[in-house]
Amino acid sequence: MRKILFSFTLLIIFSAARSQQLHFMSQYMQHNAMYNPAAAGMAKNNMVGFSYRNMWQSFPGHPKTTMFYGDFELKKLTSGVAAYLYRDETGATSRTGAAFAYAYHIKSKSEKSRFSIGLEMRFLQYAIDKSKISASLGSDPVLSGADSKFAFDAGAGVYWTNSKLSLGAAVSQLIESKLALADVPGASQGGKLYRHYNITGNYKFNTGDNIYVIPNAMVRLIENSPSELDLGCKVDYQEKVWWALNFRVKQFWSIQAGVKLFNRVKLGYAYDYYVAPISVFTAGSGAHEVCLQLDLKKK
Repeated sequence: MRKILFSFTLLIIFSAARSQQLHFMSQYMQHNAMYNPAAAGMAKNNMVGFSYRNMWQSFPGHPKTTMFYGDFELKKLTSGVAAYLYRDETGATSRTGAAFAYAYHIKSKSEKSRFSIGLEMRFLQYAIDKSKISASLGSDPVLSGADSKFAFDAGAGVYWTNSKLSLGAAVSQLIESKLALADVPGASQGGKLYRHYNITGNYKFNTGDNIYVIPNAMVRLIENSPSELDLGCKVDYQEKVWWALNFRVKQFWSIQAGVKLFNRVKLGYAYDYYVAPISVFTAGSGAHEVCLQLDLKKK
């Protein structure tokens, strides 16, 4: 077990040094502005929220992500703003960061059709707690370097919706700021933040009696990392109760459900069941994700 833990920790450290991947949430339709700054304020529903994700509990030092966020429409300014504060922990490594998005909403002749252009700023502190790592690994250049590194980056995106079809495209970590914890002699590449390209789309079918079926998809293209494809379908009843089934190709199935209480509070839950090869080590523990959201805008 100790060898598995050490190998897992080193894998996370070297992955972060080469292609720092942003955290993700299975319930991505509730976090549009996190993946695309142009989506800020486009839901026309001012809100604040909290999300927590806990993965692979059978692994020592398993990944955990905590996030606070807000999304607001600035109607008089024809724009929107959003913010995310998060902490992502895996074993001896952690990422603490903040993202701020601003979107300008371009008016259209049709009230239902809306287009937006957005910009974001990101701040990140990547850290290694060396006390959690075996002394036998201390000769590695990365582990003998700095304990933490602070970086700033930015991104941009576009988003369009006509109340039924929604499409978006964005790029994060556009500047690709350096994130090297140590100077490694002879290394061909230094650590830095690599660009993430996100493409999203969904369509809202009204099947009658205020029941909506919403097929959705998200593609994530990450430099020096495998591409990711999420496919899903959500069923929404009167925007009060919803169910969803998602599949991240070659990674996991996600079963999701949610309910709206007191016409203001939304509770959501997702369970992700991972497929091979990671399922061999996680022993079916998968990932649990909870989301609490408070709507601030009066109905």
